[in-house]
Amino acid sequence: MTDPHPLADAELVEHSGYQIRLSPSGLEWMAVVARPEQRPTLIMASDRVAALAKAYECIDLQLASDKNRE
Repeated sequence: MTDPHPLADAELVEHSGYQIRLSPSGLEWMAVVARPEQRPTLIMASDRVAALAKAYECIDLQLASDKNRE
């Protein structure tokens, strides 16, 4: 099924060099987390606040993982 408003309702948030694109998707919210030249991560949650919190957590875990590799 195609979303009739794929980018019209999208919101862009930046956190620690990552972009988070939030948009409603049916009964849930979708967050696409990406850094330039990296494969994006898709996060689904029941509401906008939960999607954003999960996106922040995902970014923070990635940054901690990158720091441990150094």
